Amino acid sequence: MKSFFIFILTCWLLFISVSGKYLPTENDGEFQFGFGIGDITGPAAEINMMGYAKLGQDTNGIHLRLYSRAVIIADQSGKRVVYVNVDLCGSAQILKILVIEELQKIYGNDVYTHENVMISSTHTHAGPGGYFQYLLYIVTTEGYIKESTYAIVSGVVKSIRDAHDNLEPGHMYYTQGTLRNASANRSPASYLQNPEEERAQYEDNTDKTFHLLKFTDLNGKPVGMVNWFAVHGVSMNNSNKLISSDNKGYASITFEQDFNGYSNVGKGPFVGIFGQANEGDSTPNIMGARCLDTGKPCDFVESTCNGKNELCVAFGPGKDMFESTKIIGERQYVKAKELFEKANETIKGDLHFVYQNIDMANREVTLEDGSVVKTCPAALGYSFAAGTTDGEGAKIVSIPMKIKFFNKLIIE
Repeated sequence: MKSFFIFILTCWLLFISVSGKYLPTENDGEFQFGFGIGDITGPAAEINMMGYAKLGQDTNGIHLRLYSRAVIIADQSGKRVVYVNVDLCGSAQILKILVIEELQKIYGNDVYTHENVMISSTHTHAGPGGYFQYLLYIVTTEGYIKESTYAIVSGVVKSIRDAHDNLEPGHMYYTQGTLRNASANRSPASYLQNPEEERAQYEDNTDKTFHLLKFTDLNGKPVGMVNWFAVHGVSMNNSNKLISSDNKGYASITFEQDFNGYSNVGKGPFVGIFGQANEGDSTPNIMGARCLDTGKPCDFVESTCNGKNELCVAFGPGKDMFESTKIIGERQYVKAKELFEKANETIKGDLHFVYQNIDMANREVTLEDGSVVKTCPAALGYSFAAGTTDGEGAKIVSIPMKIKFFNKLIIE
C-alpha cells in the first residue's frame, strides 16, 4: 500500500510539473523531449509470476512481450525529468538503484538521478517475478532471480538511452476524457462504507478520468503519447502461465502500430505509453463476481460463495481471458485515439519535480483531539490472506524455509 500511494503521488507530481495550468508561464511552450522503448520480457519458462502470489503459476511461454517505455522531457533551462512505464506488476527499489547506477556510468552523476527519474508500472500480473529485494514479494519465486532483474534493468536502460538520443524540440498538448466501459469497482460494498456526503461528490465508484499528453515535433508531427487511466492489469487471470503485458500492454502495442506499422512492434520510433493511475479497487473484470459452483452472484458483502472465497471469481467481458485482455485494451486504445486527435491545450511552463523517501513505519500523526500518535511497521491481515475477486489468496499459509532459499536472497 505504501508503494502504491507513493507512486500515485509521484505520477501526479510529474503530470502537474509540465502543466501550465499549475505553474507560471515562463516559456512559449517549446520543450525538448525524446521517447525510447526496450524489451524487458525476461525468463519465459519456470519462473513464478509476480502478482497473484500463486504457487505453481510459473511462466510457460509468451502471450505479449513486456516493454519499458520512456520519455525524457527538458525545459528551456535544461532541467529534465524522466518518466518510465514498465510492463511489470510493480517497480522494485533495487531496479531503480541498478538503473541509476548504469545511467551514471554513461552520463555522469548529475544528468539522471534518483530525484529526476521515475519508474512506474502497468501492474500486469503476468510477468516473471524474483526482481524485488524484499522477502514478501519473492517468497513464491523462492528467492531473488538474477535473470529476471537484469533483463528488466537492461531494457529500462536501453529505453532511457534511446529517449536521450532522440531528444528534439517540440510541443506538448493536454486533454482529458471519461472512459466508463473498461473498469469496475471490485469491492462495491466496501466503497459504500464511505460517508454519504463524500460519495455524493462523485458520479462513479471508481475514477473514470482518462488523462492524455500528446507530443509533436515543431512541425506538428506526432512523436509520442502518454496517458493515465485507472484499471488493474488482471484481465489475464491466475490460471494463466503465459507472459503478458495484459490490457495496457495490448493498448500500447495497438496504438504504436498505427504509427510504426505492424512489423515494428517494440521498435518505435513512435512510443505510446498507457500508464497506470489510481487503480485501487478498479478491475477490468467488469462482468462482476459470481460463484463458480452455481453461477450466481457472490455474497455482496463478503465476496464468498457458501463461505468460500476461492469460489468467488470476477469475469471480464470476453469469452476467455485472452479476449477480455483484447477488449479492455481496445477500449483504452479507442479512447486514447479520440483524445489524441483533439488534444489542443498547449502545455507551457518550467519543469519541477519533488522526490522524497518517507519512513511510513515511524511517522507522527496529529489526531483531531490534538493528541499525537505514531505509525508502526506494517502487518498483513485477514483481508490480505483472502485475496480479491480478481484472484483468491494463497492456500498455503506457511512455506518451509531452507538454507538454500535464504542463500538465493543475496543479490550477487
